[in-house]
Amino acid sequence: MASSRWATSARFLLRSLNLRAAAFLLALLAITVGATVTATVLNLRTGLNEKMSRALRAYGPNLLLMPAVASNGLDQSTLVRAQEIGGADATIAPLLLATGTLNDEPATIVGTNFPTLLRLYPGWMIVRRASDAGSVASTTPPIPENAAVVGASLATRAALRLNDFVTLRTASSSRSATLRVAAIVETGEAEDEQVFVPLAVAQQMADQEGRLSLAALSIAGGPKEVDAAAARLDAALKTSGVEARPLRAITKTEGAILARLDRMMVILTAVVLVLSSLCLVTTLMSMVAERTEEVGLARAIGAGDGEIYKMFLGEVGLLGLIGALLGSGAGALLVRAISRGLFGEPIEPSLAVVPQVFAASLLICLVAVVVPLRRAVSIQPADALRGD
Repeated sequence: MASSRWATSARFLLRSLNLRAAAFLLALLAITVGATVTATVLNLRTGLNEKMSRALRAYGPNLLLMPAVASNGLDQSTLVRAQEIGGADATIAPLLLATGTLNDEPATIVGTNFPTLLRLYPGWMIVRRASDAGSVASTTPPIPENAAVVGASLATRAALRLNDFVTLRTASSSRSATLRVAAIVETGEAEDEQVFVPLAVAQQMADQEGRLSLAALSIAGGPKEVDAAAARLDAALKTSGVEARPLRAITKTEGAILARLDRMMVILTAVVLVLSSLCLVTTLMSMVAERTEEVGLARAIGAGDGEIYKMFLGEVGLLGLIGALLGSGAGALLVRAISRGLFGEPIEPSLAVVPQVFAASLLICLVAVVVPLRRAVSIQPADALRGD
């Protein structure tokens, strides 16, 4: 008996889909749109923090390693331990600062590993060839290790051109070094008045072999990840006289942007789901009105509320499953297109969001069918057959 009832319900369902294809396509479209937006947002949220964190790291380091006592400096060997604690994704640039001269012009001499420093500041504009009007650091050929990189303002003041040789001296030592100008950097900040030299050269000139003034770090993630990394570094390096100081302005800006994007996506999803539900309610109500005589006839031959529930819930459930399937596929394509436009590389869709998309689609259907279903079970056979 039960199998006969299910077979009858299945025939009713297929017959209904065949007779009301236009209305069902409209309802399917509403569910698919909601499922597509849900799938897109969920996929974006899984990869957006990582992508945005990488993009915002172009602002520069978000954490500094400083000596507890400024006059002592840092031991260069502590950077090995700092890299282990920061993880493989952390970028650490050693810095030794010294006042001095460049061709007798006052200058700040910065000893560093310049290619590593460029990973912290990928937005710096670098002139590497005489024909360059300025190119972004990430597209610039490597800087030779035995060369100098001069800030744009300092180069103008000293009348320097590419491939000129410059003589550098530090104020704290009589030692000097002669290096070739391999590139000119323009940042619009204090770096335009600095000259960057290999760390070993600066250490030798300043009589600071194996010492650093500080180290600049870029830690992946938002404020929580940076604070956690700072706490780990403080605990591990405290005995070495090292303090980890998060750069709050950068980490707070990054966290605020990510939080606002997250709220915006949640609001957008909620709005689309509400609109999809309203569209679905309207479509289902019109379908119930069209099927008044059909429901009345079913009741006249003995169908109870259970059969009416199964008939409508079966149709709406099938729409929800098909819409979720189509929306999951469309969302996967859409998230790749959006992320490629924003970050230049796609966010790969995750299978983990598919159950959530199906759950959201079925929830839309269940919410939307409540009012039409109450209308359907209130239909009386006599009234329906008389056309009232």
